Amino acid sequence: MPDPSLANRLLDAQVAWLVGRLTGPDLPELIAHDVDDLLAAGARLRLADLVDAEEIKALIRQLFEKVPPSVAASTLVEAAADLAHSGPTTSFSMSDLIDREHVERLVDEAFGMTDLGAIILDRLTESPLVAGLASRFVARIVNDVVQSNRALAEKIPGVGSLVSFGASAAGRVIGAADKQFEQVLGDTAGKGAVFVMRRLNKIVIETLKDPATRRAALEVFDLYADQPVTSLNQISSREDARRVAGLLQDIVITGARTDPVLAVADALVDRFFTIYGEHPPTELLHELGITRDDLVEHATALAPRLLAAAHESGELELLLRSRLEPFFGSPEVAAILGA
Repeated sequence: MPDPSLANRLLDAQVAWLVGRLTGPDLPELIAHDVDDLLAAGARLRLADLVDAEEIKALIRQLFEKVPPSVAASTLVEAAADLAHSGPTTSFSMSDLIDREHVERLVDEAFGMTDLGAIILDRLTESPLVAGLASRFVARIVNDVVQSNRALAEKIPGVGSLVSFGASAAGRVIGAADKQFEQVLGDTAGKGAVFVMRRLNKIVIETLKDPATRRAALEVFDLYADQPVTSLNQISSREDARRVAGLLQDIVITGARTDPVLAVADALVDRFFTIYGEHPPTELLHELGITRDDLVEHATALAPRLLAAAHESGELELLLRSRLEPFFGSPEVAAILGA
């Protein structure tokens, strides 16, 4: 019969040796060696051999379902709202965040999508309420223009009475139209509102296509680019920030688990594996701009502190012993020691 104490002594020696390796001065060299070994193995294997696309899809679906409504997510959302409300400790401007060249490109892209804008506006026209509001908006603009012209014309001898008559007539027409706009369900009002809305849509699109609009948008950025960005605590309360953040979280909670969002996530995973599935993981790291030295640097910075804390608390030795003890107590080891 083999001596059980011999197996226990071997276990103690193995645990002590591993603890020494993981907490000793040679740990940085050990980490670098392990990183090199992993990269060498990664260069010989395909990504599709290491990870299955369907397993990744299942993981993403679980994350979408569990993470947004979790207590940790709610805590972080509230903390983010508090930080956003408090604002940065130093003042900054828009020019510190984005270059003017990028603003120009964004403006060009936005104004280049006028066809899409026209489609969206036409869809809005299908809503009787939206069309009615647009008609009311146009009617009030016309009324303001008429009133302004009358005030100016009254200063000219002989013209004031003529304009007053025209303004009075126009006012009666606009007043009647305004009452019709309030009766959105009426057929006549509905047709008139749709007509005005479509006309307003055309004006909006033509305005967006005007080169002067692009110059105006860039001029607005130039005017405020160097101005300090207003902090949220100057325009809202902390409770407002938390309420809005909670609303955004609720939207994510509801939307993340819907079929369209999950279908997009699945499609992205499939696309990812189509591009990188047949290539080694090291190629993906290279295209991400992550080098071997980057991996060694971060691993060397994180691992020693984690292992040292675990060693001081005694958890490291307990963890290693729990993993190795079944092996040294196995019949296979007993047979070797008894040979």
